[in-house]
Amino acid sequence: MKTGADNQNSIAEILVIGSDPSIVRWVEATLLAEGMSVAAIEPAEALSYLDENHADITILDVDGNRDVSLELCQVIRGRTTAPLLLLARDAKDSTLARGLEMGADAYAVKPLTKKVFLAQAYALLRWIGLLSPGHAGQVDAGGLVINIHRREVRLDDRPVNLSPTEYKILSTLVNNAGRPLSWSSLVKNVHGYRCHPQEAKNMLRVHIHNLRRKIEPDPEKPRFIRTVRGFGYVFERRGHARDKP
Repeated sequence: MKTGADNQNSIAEILVIGSDPSIVRWVEATLLAEGMSVAAIEPAEALSYLDENHADITILDVDGNRDVSLELCQVIRGRTTAPLLLLARDAKDSTLARGLEMGADAYAVKPLTKKVFLAQAYALLRWIGLLSPGHAGQVDAGGLVINIHRREVRLDDRPVNLSPTEYKILSTLVNNAGRPLSWSSLVKNVHGYRCHPQEAKNMLRVHIHNLRRKIEPDPEKPRFIRTVRGFGYVFERRGHARDKP
């Protein structure tokens, strides 16, 4: 597995799956230049990777064995709700329709141009609540304002003082607004390692309690950080519906 350099400014984790080295290298280099974190893997590694890691967007190159690739697309959709972008040289309506039926959210035709490819990627990031590098990065959730890049949080225009761990938890949840995150995946994003769900739940309990006390109008009836019973947490950005690209 080839993993792009991670850094604190990355706002998106992208998984690139493909067997054509030239395409995979181009996609990886293009995304890394935008400040994203990239993991590039072979199709045979895809399912095991998704079982152990988080990806905000999955990009799948379906050229080669088209039927096998589209079947993989369907299986990936069953493993993750992250947006899925297909890359292919075939622009026929039948191929496009089949890919979308198998669970893809968007489709890019090769040869790729940087402008169009990045437009597709950023459209998907906006869809899930992530913003492109260089954007002010501000999320307004009805009184709660989070500026991702400045690492500032304000509630009713008053600054909220968060610990580094509390901020990392909140920003991870905000970057996945509307999408439930398991206890294990949240710990993996915040601390960099995966642990048993019960251990992760115990690790997060105090931090979530403190976060709710600081940002919730009524901590006993959370409006923003909601518990997903038996699974984890989800950030609800009330009144700010995401537009599908």
